[in-house]
Amino acid sequence: MPSKKIAFLRSNNLRKISRYSIGIGDLLSRTSPYTSISLQQSGISHDYNISVREYFSLCFTISLLLFLFSTVAISGILAIGGGTEIFYGPLFGIIISFFAYIQLISYPKVIVGRRAKNIERNLLFVLRNLLVQIRAGVPIFDTFLSIATGGYGEISGEFKSVIEKARAGESVIDSLEELAIRNPSIYFRRAIWQLLNALKSGSDVGDNLENVIDALSKEQLVEIRQYKSVLNPLAMMYMMIAVIAPSLGITVLIILSTFPGMEEIGKEQTFWVLLGGVVFMQFMFMSIIKSKRPNLMGN
Repeated sequence: MPSKKIAFLRSNNLRKISRYSIGIGDLLSRTSPYTSISLQQSGISHDYNISVREYFSLCFTISLLLFLFSTVAISGILAIGGGTEIFYGPLFGIIISFFAYIQLISYPKVIVGRRAKNIERNLLFVLRNLLVQIRAGVPIFDTFLSIATGGYGEISGEFKSVIEKARAGESVIDSLEELAIRNPSIYFRRAIWQLLNALKSGSDVGDNLENVIDALSKEQLVEIRQYKSVLNPLAMMYMMIAVIAPSLGITVLIILSTFPGMEEIGKEQTFWVLLGGVVFMQFMFMSIIKSKRPNLMGN
């Protein structure tokens, strides 16, 4: 489930102000029809009770306020400094507000991506747990309850909502259908639809789950092979940029600093800059490797 601490969505004052631009929000929402799906799959529309046009209206309001604030602030700084190019204030204000608007509109997609990754990391473990319990004769509702309390991250949260709706009188099948529709993970949707087909047709749920697990296991192997093919050039690049180049570079700098007129190269600040660059490259490679890691590999 999405975080309950999204500040601009929790602010009642901002939402009240944004109501005055609801018409603009309606027009802007037509420029990005997929944002409505992202709002549903991210859980924002449900948790914050906000429609797609209200969300666009809120994004427009925040961008407009940023434009006014940044324009006044930058123009004031230029005026105090004696600058005559006052038009830079509105120009930078437009740039800042534009990028802020793009970031706010893309925010639901970012949450959807995070949720899909969190779901897929635990998906195979959950399906195997379901298969073992079903094969052991445990009722389907009890297996869902076990998953909901099993600490499987996003998946546990999803099954908690199914359990709550079932206890409130809603059909388990209807709850699972809603879950499959609004869930951002393709693999999880595929597993839920297979489970639904088995429940509706009365066929063996265990056999259907076993087929899904086999398919996901093969997909996992494919992703691992692709990950391996990505790691090979990354490892070579890492050795060149983060290991070999700094070592040779320092050696060359030390040799050059011994020549007359080149003493500036051997100053201590140069080596601190090199150290900072190496540390930056280390973190950059770590983030790249982490981002390329397949979701189905688990934690």
